[in-house]
Amino acid sequence: MLNINKLPILNNNHEYLIDNEDYLMTAKTIAGQESDYLIVYSYSTDFLEVITELISFNIEFSHHPDHLSDESYLLINTNQ
Repeated sequence: MLNINKLPILNNNHEYLIDNEDYLMTAKTIAGQESDYLIVYSYSTDFLEVITELISFNIEFSHHPDHLSDESYLLINTNQ
């Protein structure tokens, strides 16, 4: 299980996917439950810092175009 308390940048820049109905459909197409995912939006965070932290801690994530805008977001499975 991912401990976001050890990842300060992610901890300050995430939301739980289950709280956002607009993006739940994306997670339903990915293996796992919606409650297992965090979402990070490019328009409201320092996206590069979050990505750098995830890579430095070998945390898998997926990058998706935002269907509601011309921005993008990351999905991070907390079961890793």
